[in-house]
Amino acid sequence: MIDKRIFADVLIEGLDDWVPIDQLIWAAREGAKGGPWKDFFAELLHFLLENGLIQIGELAAEGFSPWKGEAGGVVQLVLDDLERLSWEPKLGSHAWIANTEAGNEAARSLIDG
Repeated sequence: MIDKRIFADVLIEGLDDWVPIDQLIWAAREGAKGGPWKDFFAELLHFLLENGLIQIGELAAEGFSPWKGEAGGVVQLVLDDLERLSWEPKLGSHAWIANTEAGNEAARSLIDG
């Protein structure tokens, strides 16, 4: 089980807007505690997707467009995108984070709790 404090800021920020993937990278680097943070990032992303707290997608003219597929497949799409950018998503990552309703509820409980 992943400690909620690791991803709290990402979900809380997601209450107001879509969140760039680099926010989750930062959370993984902090949460890995000196371990292999890229592996932890993949585990963290899979956890959030599998538990229905977030969706991953792209920003388009019509707004947020979620990527389709199972959690493992979406994680691989994100990892491929980040590898393409040498893990520097500010250079143009396609992956953005949107809270689900469950993610919004979790974020509110983290604020209140």
